[in-house]
Amino acid sequence: MPSMSYQFLVYNSIHQVPETCLIKVHTPCNLMRTIDVVEKSGIENIQNYYVLVEENGEPLFLAYYQLLSVIPKHFNLSHRKVQKVALSLALRIVKPTLLIAGNLFRHDTLFYQYLKPNLDEQKTVDLYQQTLAHMVQYTNASGVFLKDVDETQATAIKQGNQYIEMENDISMEIVLPEYWTSFADYEKALKHKYLQRCRKTRKSFTDIRIVEFSLEDIQKNSTLMEALYLQVSQKQLVCMGILNDSFFVELKKSFGDDYKVFGYFQNDTLIAFSSAILHQQKYDMNYIGFDYHANQSHQLYFNILFHCLEMAIETKCTALILGRTALEAKAILGCKPDYRYSFYKLRNVVVHWFFTMVSSYFKEQQGEKWKERHPFKSTYYHSSAE
Repeated sequence: MPSMSYQFLVYNSIHQVPETCLIKVHTPCNLMRTIDVVEKSGIENIQNYYVLVEENGEPLFLAYYQLLSVIPKHFNLSHRKVQKVALSLALRIVKPTLLIAGNLFRHDTLFYQYLKPNLDEQKTVDLYQQTLAHMVQYTNASGVFLKDVDETQATAIKQGNQYIEMENDISMEIVLPEYWTSFADYEKALKHKYLQRCRKTRKSFTDIRIVEFSLEDIQKNSTLMEALYLQVSQKQLVCMGILNDSFFVELKKSFGDDYKVFGYFQNDTLIAFSSAILHQQKYDMNYIGFDYHANQSHQLYFNILFHCLEMAIETKCTALILGRTALEAKAILGCKPDYRYSFYKLRNVVVHWFFTMVSSYFKEQQGEKWKERHPFKSTYYHSSAE
């Protein structure tokens, strides 16, 4: 299928995309509603691209890309001073960019949509690959990251041998049986050792006041929420995208009651928050933040996970999605791995270093230092398999 027959129209804002094309977009967690939040938030060092692909004047394909300017604050090298100085100098000289086919801030939504029904598989693969090649050339990016690719495209990418697959790209989730109607049902399903651990953890949270945030509450507390989020994100070796306080506000405006935010208060001080998006009967954790000084005494991280599980059960969701990182903690909760497809290609030595660090971080956090757990009694696994 010759690429010459395609016309690529590149826009910098979703509001430039023809409305006749946007109304054809249908995804489980609306593609345009999700990425519009990124644009409205004005997140630093991210440039948005929307690509409309036409063939003989007929719209066929709409895709979203992010161009990330890689800067020193994307790395946590506080304990590696020589590397930190070398990397900072290299980034100032080279000014590398990374083209992301996908959304750094979501994992449940494809970054592309076919606008014409019943396209054959070869046509869909061709549209994906031709659009990607066009954007690599258009942006002259130093590297390319293909995030959360579906199985059809992943198979074609592997066959092309141009991209390296990310190892151990795992998201964690727990299936919630229909007969669970309260957190007590979760506790009843646990083996004794895990039940004792759960109760001991939750006991340390008894003096914490939990408040569900309205839009006005988020606006009032957004600066502190950003600070708590940064305490968590800055502990990571690599953080490719850094949120700002507007992000949480814009998500609430866009998703309304489907975006849940909870504040955790010690006396009158906000010491933690959690957020989640509800879609397709799933409770999908978004971002959290907490005060590390209070984490040890109140086991904030584990208690946030338990509270999100409680909310998922109460809202009658069929699954709780906890995402990437901290896989050991999530396995103890009862989560199982959901393996994803992500790929990268490097065109610059500095970006090569960047992704070497990313890959080693994923391998350390997700592949080698955790193991699957079986915290439930056998009755849970039998009911989940039905």
